[in-house]
Formats: sequence, C-alpha cells, structure tokens
Amino acid sequence: MSDHTTVTVPAHILVASRETIPTDNMTGYFDGAFTRALRAVRSVGAEPAGPARAYYFSPLTDSVDIAGGFPVAEEHAEALTAAHPDLVHRIPEHEALVRRHTGPYDGLTAAWQELSDHVRSLGRPTGPVFWEEYVTMPTPEADPAEMITDLYATLA
Repeated sequence: MSDHTTVTVPAHILVASRETIPTDNMTGYFDGAFTRALRAVRSVGAEPAGPARAYYFSPLTDSVDIAGGFPVAEEHAEALTAAHPDLVHRIPEHEALVRRHTGPYDGLTAAWQELSDHVRSLGRPTGPVFWEEYVTMPTPEADPAEMITDLYATLA
C-alpha cells in the first residue's frame, strides 16, 4: 500500500458495541468493546473475518460516537442478529482513502491529520464515518514501533 490509496470498500457486517463516550475514556472503552464483540462472534460459532476495528461516527471532541469490534462474514449475519441485535452493524459499500501507520498508537493523531490534509488537497468531501483497522494488535511482548494500523476516511 502506498502512502494513500483510494479503495472501494465492499459492504460488510461489523459486530461492535457502539457508544458515545468521553474521549478520555477511549482505552477503557476499547478493552471492553473488543472483548464483548469477540464473545458475541464466538457465541454463534463464528470467528472474525478480519482484524479489530474502531469506527468513528463523529469527530473527536470531548466525546465521540464510536464502535469497536470485528468484521464478520455475511453467512453469520442472521445468527448474530438474532443473538446480539444491538451489536450488528451493516456498513454499506463506499469509496475510502486509506493510509497505513506503522508505529505506536500515540502517533495516530498525526497520521489522521496527514490523511485529512491529503483528502482536502484532493478537493473531496469526506463521508460520515472513519475507521482504524488494527492490522497488528498490541500484546505485552509487542514492540509499539512495529504496530500497524490502517486508517480509512470514507469519501462522499
């Protein structure tokens, strides 16, 4: 992936806990949201169809409308909707600009700013949602400098 790549993101299903939270509580939110989503997916005999993601439905101000969870295959949608209707979100197909960030999470703010600046330079309005895909998840033994996070800005 180059610095910025425009992609068509297919429609997909996200199993996630969507909440409006104070931005200073994001770490605590993610700990619980990812655990809850993974348990829900596995409760119907499924596994995530990709890495963990955090979808942002509002700008980060004092609070944020956020959904943290995992994509799942369409074949599990019915069972998940029956068992966990509050956690199933259908994301429509859309065009997005993607930027890969390698390094610690404290560098994500600058990476997002750079992506936003690039979108503006293209003269393209953004869509209603942005998300992070955690290509590598942190573990106690992981080197933060090697964390890979893909940033997606939907385009209108």
